[in-house]
Amino acid sequence: MRTRLFLCACFWSVASLQGLAETTLFDFESEADIAAWHDEGKTSLAGDKQLRRIDRFTASGDFSLQFQTPAWRPEEHGGQQRWPAFEGKPPIADWSKFDRLVIEVVNATASSQKLSLFVSDSKRPTRQGAHHTERLAPRSHTRMIFPVRQEFAQKNVDPRDIHVMHFYTEDPPVDMAVFLDRMLLLEPGEEVPPLPAGYLRQIAALYTPAVESMRETLASAADRLKAATTGSANVARWAAAAVADLDRQVADLAAGLKRAEPSVVDAPLELARIDNTLANLESMLAFRLDFEKVRSTVQADQAAATDTVVGFAGSMEKVLPRAAAVSVKARSRVELALARNEEESFQAVVIPHGRELKAVEVQVSDLKSADGALLSVGNVEAVPVGYVETKHVPPYGSTVVGWWPDPILDFLRAVDIAAGDAQAFWVRVHAPKDQSAGVYQGKLTILAGGSPLFVFDLAVRIYGFQTPDASPLPLAITFSPHDHPTPETRDRQSAWRQSADYPINAWKKHKAEWADFLADYYITYDSLYGYKEPDFEILKQLKAEGRLGWFNLGYFDKFSENPAAASQWITGIRSRCEKSKELGLLDHAYIYGCDENPADVFPQVERTAAMIKAAFPDVPVMTTTYDHSYGLDSVIQSIDAWCPLTPRFDLAKAEQARGRGRQVWWYICCGPHHPHANMFVEYPAIEGRLLMGAMTAKYRPDGFLYYQISIWNSQRPIESGPFTAWDPRSWTSYHGDGSWTCVGPDGTPLSTIRLENFRDGLEDYAYFRILEATVAKVESSDEQRRRYDAWLKAAKPLLVVPAEVVKSLTEYTRDPAILYDYRNRLAEAIESAGIPPADPWQ
Repeated sequence: MRTRLFLCACFWSVASLQGLAETTLFDFESEADIAAWHDEGKTSLAGDKQLRRIDRFTASGDFSLQFQTPAWRPEEHGGQQRWPAFEGKPPIADWSKFDRLVIEVVNATASSQKLSLFVSDSKRPTRQGAHHTERLAPRSHTRMIFPVRQEFAQKNVDPRDIHVMHFYTEDPPVDMAVFLDRMLLLEPGEEVPPLPAGYLRQIAALYTPAVESMRETLASAADRLKAATTGSANVARWAAAAVADLDRQVADLAAGLKRAEPSVVDAPLELARIDNTLANLESMLAFRLDFEKVRSTVQADQAAATDTVVGFAGSMEKVLPRAAAVSVKARSRVELALARNEEESFQAVVIPHGRELKAVEVQVSDLKSADGALLSVGNVEAVPVGYVETKHVPPYGSTVVGWWPDPILDFLRAVDIAAGDAQAFWVRVHAPKDQSAGVYQGKLTILAGGSPLFVFDLAVRIYGFQTPDASPLPLAITFSPHDHPTPETRDRQSAWRQSADYPINAWKKHKAEWADFLADYYITYDSLYGYKEPDFEILKQLKAEGRLGWFNLGYFDKFSENPAAASQWITGIRSRCEKSKELGLLDHAYIYGCDENPADVFPQVERTAAMIKAAFPDVPVMTTTYDHSYGLDSVIQSIDAWCPLTPRFDLAKAEQARGRGRQVWWYICCGPHHPHANMFVEYPAIEGRLLMGAMTAKYRPDGFLYYQISIWNSQRPIESGPFTAWDPRSWTSYHGDGSWTCVGPDGTPLSTIRLENFRDGLEDYAYFRILEATVAKVESSDEQRRRYDAWLKAAKPLLVVPAEVVKSLTEYTRDPAILYDYRNRLAEAIESAGIPPADPWQ
């Protein structure tokens, strides 16, 4: 046995050394490693930078590369930006078997720095190659991990012909000095070699001052918290214990630095986590002290739950369970307002501090108005919010990797809550169409194990108008469940596809339930990529219920040069068109195609669209082809509905296109990223509501398109909670792009916070349209204009979306209170008109 172990150890040692030798790009052990680098298009370096070998921060061997460049001084450069750079040709040109480039980097300065890298082949310009940026914290080590295989695929860089590595920085805030060493290429599954002890000692020395500073910060915080909690012994004990625990964590970190353990590379993350925990602690303390002011009026059992607090948040907030400052409010009374036929929600958040709470649930009583009208409890749901775990920072960035609120667990009523967790319950109120207007009051109770802990007042105002059954804005949205494996998950997910429990299979036996569920959120059971015939039974049912939106007869690609394909496609669509007409559905139909086609194929797009219009003149033809003139300045003249990405929406051009009888919609997908609004798991929930509501009201797109809401990569449906095994990854490495829905027990539908805000935004837009139509109704008569002159003067300004709500597509509020205020003012204007509200959808 000892011989076998020895032989194995020798084998792996030799293999590792061989692998390392084959995949080392630069180790800076010779002057030749320095001479390989030069300015772009030159053979030497300019005087604005210096590269040299140095015996500091050496991750392997005896030397590293030091990159020095002076600080950006705008007064010396006329305010112009500077990008000090150096580039070289790597000694290995074929990177096809590698998936990562790994470089050890140290920023020795007291300021943050930026280090970026382009990698390209011999044919593609350097700045069109694969790109990666690292933001280097002050006095820190960073392991730059460049996912080259993924980036090469996205930028069409040939991995067998790597020709240039181009490093650069941007406007250094201070004289820049960074150290680079051990540039390695790694194959899939290959681990990064450990760092040597000497390197770890040098890094530990970098971090020691920051650790000492954190000790001082905690000591100061302890004094502040002690002073703040003088009047509450219970809260004081909790705060003191929390600070003591942070002190212990800092002491452990300092000890690890002193021993130069491998974990020293994680010291910045640990310090950031401790700092974040401290900020959250101070935020929670402020909330707890606020709650103590109302505790006596809401606590049902004065002897129980003395360490538990309850707060409330709106539907536009995401309350993280374990990783964020507290955004909830302490109050004894919760108020909500909605129109008839509308659903509006809020969140009750339960946070136990002393011990775990078992079987926690929220119950709401019947609500009654002053004149005795009843809003029965059957119109109120209170269910736990579920959490999904992210495992990486997505392409659009995120400050938190970990548990995020997303699915709404309609199949659960009670959950256990661990001490310190913030568990949200989604309270959804529905106002029936025939509900009397007025204010309805009742009670909201928090229970644990069936026993009441807290009782709050709940007041719901119902307005005297109603939102529509069908979407107030035309929509073209795909619900067509599929998965999206990555290279790492392909084999696993291929096996999962054989299981009836795999979500992309499990939902099918509940197809009718899914169609009904989607219609509740204004979404028609449809697919932009309609290769199969629409489900006419479902569409007919939705039509009968008054809930049918747009649906696609079929997807088209550029078939104008292929007469046989064109004839076959037109024949297939004609049968669908005739069936739609027979069922009375044709006025809801559209045809979509040529998804995101570039300018070089515009002639083919036009010829294909012209053939479609000749065959189906009464059916709108829509595309996301990249004609940003909307047909005003291109050969494409046979498209009825243009659909640009939101950043490409041009209101002036849209008006011109409409003058020619065209529509201009807009869409989002994996882009845009901030500062534009989108609906990723990590983005603020308010963005989806603003996009569908106030932004739509301000910019007036003719419709909204979304490519998919059901990319599911989880092995099984969600069957328990609140912390679920649902995979938030959807398309590639995005979280929630192309996936606004989750799958519950047995394949049943589950909503998400993002889907709720999508519908809420459309309901906000309905408010705007109803007021707009009511104003137009009053202004249509001279007699009414005179009679309601004062009302018009108050109502018409509301038809201009306030800048504090939406100033532009990149400048908008993140404060739910501001949006609620505008929404409520729209509602109150409709209510005070003195005439029945107009129906803009008749």
